[in-house]
Amino acid sequence: MTKKEYLTYKQTDPMAVLYQIYKDRFDKNKHKPFLTRKEFDTFAPMCIDVNQQYDKACRHYDDILSCIELKDKEGKTIMIY
Repeated sequence: MTKKEYLTYKQTDPMAVLYQIYKDRFDKNKHKPFLTRKEFDTFAPMCIDVNQQYDKACRHYDDILSCIELKDKEGKTIMIY
């Protein structure tokens, strides 16, 4: 995933960020079957805490893609680059 794609997904489609990390970390020797995006959207909320995992995935991609988030003094996001 590119930085531009990540920033777009982060703002518009949080499940896309989770699905991307699922695809990146999927090990076909340990896990079966590989879920499609539609299946993932159905089953993930039943199996994991989506908000917690989304936060972890965002921290992971922020680190590897070197994303910086600027906030004002109230804590509202001004810009992400």
